[in-house]
Amino acid sequence: MPTPFRFGRMLLALVLVAVPRLVTAQAEATSGFDSFIMLVPPRDSISIKKNVKVAAEAAALAETRRQQAETMRLGARARIEAKKVEIVRIKDRINVAKKENRDADRAGLEAERKAAEREIDLLERREDLREAETELESKRAEFLALNKKALELELQLAIRRAGRQRKSIGGAGGASLDRVIGELEKQTLEAQRAEAASSIEVSDQEIKTIDRRLELLDAQQKILGGK
Repeated sequence: MPTPFRFGRMLLALVLVAVPRLVTAQAEATSGFDSFIMLVPPRDSISIKKNVKVAAEAAALAETRRQQAETMRLGARARIEAKKVEIVRIKDRINVAKKENRDADRAGLEAERKAAEREIDLLERREDLREAETELESKRAEFLALNKKALELELQLAIRRAGRQRKSIGGAGGASLDRVIGELEKQTLEAQRAEAASSIEVSDQEIKTIDRRLELLDAQQKILGGK
C-alpha cells in the first residue's frame, strides 16, 4: 500500500500529465469555435422581430410625448407674453396712482407687479423645462430609430446565417454568401455603434431635463416660502 506521501506524489504526477491534455483540448475547441468568428452574437429571428416591434411602438410614444411637451412649451410662452402685457398695464396704473398721491393703491399695485414678475419667472422656468422635455423626446426618437435600424440589420444577418447553416454551399456560391454575411455583420456593428452613441446623448439630455425640474421645484418652494 502506498504511503500518503507517495500517494500525493502519484496524484500530483497524474494532474501534471492531465493538465497539458486539458489545455490542448480547450485550445482545439476554441480554435474550432473561432474558425468562423461571429462578432454579432447570434439570436433567433423571432426575438429580433419582437424587439423591432417594441422599438417602433416606443418611437411612436416618444413622438407623442414630444408633441405634448411642445404644446405645453407654446402654452407657457403665450402666458408669459400675456403676463408681460399685464405688467405694463399695472405699471401704468402705478404711475397714475403716484401722480394722484394714492399711496395705498400704489402699494397694492406694486405688490401685484411683483407677484406678476414672480409668475413670469416661474413660467420662464416652465418653458425651459418643456423645451428640455421636447429635446429629450426628439433625441429619444432618434435613438429608437437607430435602434430599429440596427435590429432590422441584425434580423437580415440572422436570416442569412440560418440559410447558410441549412444549405451546404461550396465553392464560389458559398464564398459569395459568406461575403454577404460578413458585410451584414459589419453594417450591424456600425448601426449598433451609432445606437450606442445616441444613447449617450439621450442620457445627457435626460440629466438636463431633471436639472430643469429641480430648478422649477426650487423656484416654486421659494415662492411658497414667501421668499
